[in-house]
Parts: sequence; structure tokens; C-alpha cells
Amino acid sequence: MNAGPTHPARFTTVLRTELRKLRAGRGLLYTVGTGLALIALAAIGSARHATEAAMPAEEAALAVIRQGFAGLLFATITGSLLVTGEYRHRTWTRTYLVTPDRTRVLAAKAAASVAVGLPVGVLSALVSTAIAAGFGHAPVNTWEVWRLLLTIVLVSTLAGPWGVALGYLIRNQVATVLAVVAYTSGIEAVVIVALPDFGRFLPGGTQLSLLHDPELTAPLPGWAALALLLCYIAAALLGAVFRERTAEPN
Repeated sequence: MNAGPTHPARFTTVLRTELRKLRAGRGLLYTVGTGLALIALAAIGSARHATEAAMPAEEAALAVIRQGFAGLLFATITGSLLVTGEYRHRTWTRTYLVTPDRTRVLAAKAAASVAVGLPVGVLSALVSTAIAAGFGHAPVNTWEVWRLLLTIVLVSTLAGPWGVALGYLIRNQVATVLAVVAYTSGIEAVVIVALPDFGRFLPGGTQLSLLHDPELTAPLPGWAALALLLCYIAAALLGAVFRERTAEPN
């Protein structure tokens, strides 16, 4: 008797599977925990500097809270681990047997990374705000403070899909993490400082423009920075779709 055609798994089912993969390993806990610890250390250093420099209240609070921006780096890494972990442990065969539609799997991983990036952004903002308050630089209730907090959450949320795309494009887990750290904290940071008129158009430049970071001397308007950042993410995800559809997993 013919069992009939096999129906593809629904997107929600695939998404739940990807979320379970995140919870199953300790990589997420270690990555986020390390990130929050480093943010706390950076915020402490910034708070001490603000105290020594006798900064005005709002300026000091903003300087400390801005350290939560680093959460996007760890949201990016977490997103990449969703993909590179499959290559490392050679579980792609099982994944595609359950869900042959590779684009659907990619979309589910991107959505799962958003579900991680959002709380990472919230926690990053809370940690830096708590440090600011603990050192006597409690944020005042102004639009600029709220805008900064919301921007930290936004860029961290968008960093997850960016990491997923990089994971598909690079594939090797160690190489992907090293590339993310080296480019974000090294190459791009140098270019933004040395060539600000050009650097503001890079992904990091758009993020710093959204944050109103004073170190960026020629920021983009907020709407332009967000639009360009979304274009970068969309282009990276499209590149990941093309690579995954035209090449077999390693």
C-alpha cells in the first residue's frame, strides 16, 4: 500500500528544531556568558574614566551604557555557531533528510538567531546600565538614553542573522569565529578611524552611526544607516542561499 507523498516539515517545526539545538549544547551559554563578562569589564573601565574626567551626568551615563554595544559581536558568533556546528559535527545529512528544503532550514536558523540576539541585546543593555548606576552614573530619563538602549537591542538582534550568513559562507567554525573577531575588532575598527568618510558605510560604521558614537566623526543619518545595515544582512543571506544551493556541505 502506498504511504502517499511525504509532506515537507512546516517552518514552525523546523524553527523549533533549531531552537532545541541551541538549548542542547553549552556553546550558547559560554558565548553569551563570556560576552556579558567582557561588557561588564568594559563598562567598569568606562565608568571609572567618566568619574575621573568629571563628565556631565547624561554624557557619563551614555558613555558607560554604550559598552553594551559589544553584545552584537557575541550575537553574531552565536548565529554562526548554529551553522558551523552542523559542519563540525557532520549533522547536515540528518538535517536535510528531515527538511530537504535548504532555504527553509537557512530561514529557520536565521529566525532562531534572532530569538537569541534579542535577549542578548537586552542583557547587554541591562549589564552596562547596571554598571553605570553602580558607579554613580545612573542614566537620566531622556530620549537619548532610551534611544541608545533600544539601538543596542536592535543591532544585537540583527547580528544573529548576520552570523548565520557568515557561517554558511565560511563554514569552518574556528575560521568563522576568528574572522568575525578579527574583522569587527581589528580591520573594520582601524578603517573606521583612519578613513571615517569611507568607514561609515561599512557594517560597523552603520552600527556606530545608529549608536551616535562620538568616535565616528562623519556618521550617517539614522534612517540611512539602518537601511544600509539591512541591505548588508539581506545580501549576505542571499549569498548564503546561493552557496548552499550550489554546493554540497563539507
